[in-house]
Amino acid sequence: MDGIAVCHDEGMKGSLLLPRIIWASLFGSTLLYVAILELATVQTEGSWTILFYPLVLAAVSTAGASLLVPRIMLRRRVNGQSAAQEERNYITELIITLALAESVAIFGLVLGFLGAPARAVVPFFAVTWVLMLLRFPSAERRAQVDSER
Repeated sequence: MDGIAVCHDEGMKGSLLLPRIIWASLFGSTLLYVAILELATVQTEGSWTILFYPLVLAAVSTAGASLLVPRIMLRRRVNGQSAAQEERNYITELIITLALAESVAIFGLVLGFLGAPARAVVPFFAVTWVLMLLRFPSAERRAQVDSER
């Protein structure tokens, strides 16, 4: 937590630099997963079909959780928190929602390694990218989050 506190002195209050770095890192990791799938040798047998529906269920669950986490965390906030604590709450919420969104791509990565065709894998990545784009840290989004507090 000290790293976050240091980056968010009074001069950095409300800065979008750290949230955008976190967002870009997690978004970029999903692009690396696609590159890995393209470059790696994967199984050619049909073993992916056994795990397809369980992974779809897991992906739907984590995608839903990614959308619900901000609301759950908003209800748990305490009134009268300092600006630094509010900033830490925002960063924590962002990391959790993006990590949940990224997990959908990881399920697609697993299917890809098991030999699933692109038509089965690409939707996992598409859902991840949509969820992440919805959480892109912008000034407007930040103002919306601040007004909900």
